[in-house]
Amino acid sequence: MRSRHPRATAVLGLAALALALPPAAPQAESLADVMVEAWTNSPDLRNQRAQIRVASENAAIARAGGRPTVQGDIALGVERSNAPGFTVSGGEVVFPTTLALTATQPLYTGGQVFNQTEAAEKRITVQEAVLVSTEQQVLLEAITAFSDVRRDLFLLDVAENNVRVLTEQLRAAQERFEVGEVTRTDVEQARASLAASRSNLAATQGQLQISRETFADVVGRAPEDLDPPPPLPDLPETLEMAVQIAGENEPNLRAARIERDASGSDVRAAIGTLLPQVSLQGQLAQTNDVDDGFTSSRTGSLTLNITIPFYTGGANYAGVRQAQAGVEGAEAAITDAIRGAIRGVGVSWSQLEVARASIQAGRLEVRAAELAFEGVTEEAKVGARTTLDVLDAEEDVLRARSNLISSERDEYVAAYQLLSAMGMLTVDHLGLETGVEPPAESYYDSVRDRLLGYDDTDDTVWALPYRP
Repeated sequence: MRSRHPRATAVLGLAALALALPPAAPQAESLADVMVEAWTNSPDLRNQRAQIRVASENAAIARAGGRPTVQGDIALGVERSNAPGFTVSGGEVVFPTTLALTATQPLYTGGQVFNQTEAAEKRITVQEAVLVSTEQQVLLEAITAFSDVRRDLFLLDVAENNVRVLTEQLRAAQERFEVGEVTRTDVEQARASLAASRSNLAATQGQLQISRETFADVVGRAPEDLDPPPPLPDLPETLEMAVQIAGENEPNLRAARIERDASGSDVRAAIGTLLPQVSLQGQLAQTNDVDDGFTSSRTGSLTLNITIPFYTGGANYAGVRQAQAGVEGAEAAITDAIRGAIRGVGVSWSQLEVARASIQAGRLEVRAAELAFEGVTEEAKVGARTTLDVLDAEEDVLRARSNLISSERDEYVAAYQLLSAMGMLTVDHLGLETGVEPPAESYYDSVRDRLLGYDDTDDTVWALPYRP
């Protein structure tokens, strides 16, 4: 029987390169390429950017509450007047027509406009923090998909090699059986191990296909040749340092804190409904009466309106209490976000330590298993070991190599999970070149004082001959 130790040593050397594949084609893609493509194609990021625009328009709507409004009214009617007694017949029919133009300027709203605008502007920042969280999730999914494909390619290589070796062992066992060196049991044991190896190969191929499909879902296309990953990112030296960084940068925690501030503005806006409202109203009107002749009258007025909400059935007070309950919920969300940030850092840190310990032990295990397999193989040649002993030793080598490859993948993913838990897994922090220049001004800055017009899209085309 042939020794497979040289082949085993070669595979071990490759596995030690942190999921490094055999020499890649010139067009192989780096991890940075994959992350940028996932970032560019992500529907989740597009959706969250749209949510920022929605929040920006909410703030613009809130600001509009303090601006003047101008409204035109046209009234067409018919009036009939009679002599005393209001008989059905007789009398005079008049067709009054009124044209009015009314302008209203809020002067005091109890602070509602200011506080509603403040809350809406803060919620833009909340959505921006959620965008960072979404960006981190997209990048982490890309890293995980990249690492899974490479891991499964390596495991496939190991499984294919194991099938080749066991096929050779079965052939050798059959030859030795024919000359009487081994029994039929040895041949059947080799045959059973080969069948199990082929089953494992089929499972590995299936897992690789699943990883490819996941990659396509995350990145937007199927994987091609993938370059070896870059070195692991710089990470804090201690768990305490990582937790401190997360307390400052974790986007979900930042979003929860800003939402708490916005909820405070909601309370003050609700209190504003209990206060007097003052507005200035001007109106120009023309009334035309058409009967036997034509009469016209014009009026103009300027009115200072003061509305004092003495009693509203308790609705305004309920609005204040509702906003106060929202504050309590926002404060609870902060506590939950703090715990989530600490938990995320702690779990990622533990996974990273476990993976590194597994790699150290795995390398020793692979080396020991290979040496044991080599020794058992040589002993089997002189009859000191059975075929089952050889097959068991081969299984130990396969398991040790597979575990080492998986541990190297786990270390890489855990390192980026830790980076994400600290709020630092972003294209800016990683220095990724997306080819997208940041806008000169934010979307909100472009619409906060935009008083007229909207963007033309397919949805703004009015199919009927009149507009809505």
